[in-house]
This record gives sequence, structure tokens and C-alpha cells, in this order.
Amino acid sequence: MKSRAQYRKGCARTLVLKVLSERPMYGYEIATTLAQRSEDIFSLGQGTLYPLLYSLEKKGMIRVSKKVIDEKTGRKRLYYELTQKGKECLEQDLATWADIVKGMSLVLRSSYAKC
Repeated sequence: MKSRAQYRKGCARTLVLKVLSERPMYGYEIATTLAQRSEDIFSLGQGTLYPLLYSLEKKGMIRVSKKVIDEKTGRKRLYYELTQKGKECLEQDLATWADIVKGMSLVLRSSYAKC
């Protein structure tokens, strides 16, 4: 049986694509947005988030750009942005998720009715 962490990890791609569909974000911002919106159910650590972002970039679902955040020091931050391919993947993921939720609800509802 899968652990909670494995189920959460399986949802990570869809969740990251969803928050990036709203606007470009940097890594820490993605992680904090997901944690806040999910009431800390989806707290992605660096060991999960950054390999996922690298994979999404490699697959062409996101693009990365460096932006200067401090003119004096020249400090830069990596921002992640959804590509057209990423938008299409997100739409597919959301449709799949809707089917899963529907199926789970139907099965669970029929189980509760027998109690």
C-alpha cells in the first residue's frame, strides 16, 4: 500500500503546473503557495520540488528565466513559467483528476449507503 507521502508526490506535478498557470513564480514561492493553499498537506521540500521543476523543464512544460532581484548586488532568482505544452498537460491532468474524484465518490458513496 502506498504511503501518504507517495500519494502526495503523485499529485505534485499537477499542483505545480496549476499554481504556475496563474503567473511565473520562483521555487520557494511555489512551495509556500502550495503549502498555504493546502493547509500544509502539500509541503514540498527542496528534494521533491527542484527535481520536479527540472523534469518539467526538460519535458518542455515550463521554461526558466533568471531575473535580477537586487540591482546593487546583481542577485538573480530563477522564475518558472508554464509553456503551451505545460498548459495542455495541466488540462489533461485536471480532466484525469475529475474522473478520479468522480469514481472515488461513486464507490465511497455506495459504501456509505450500505452502513
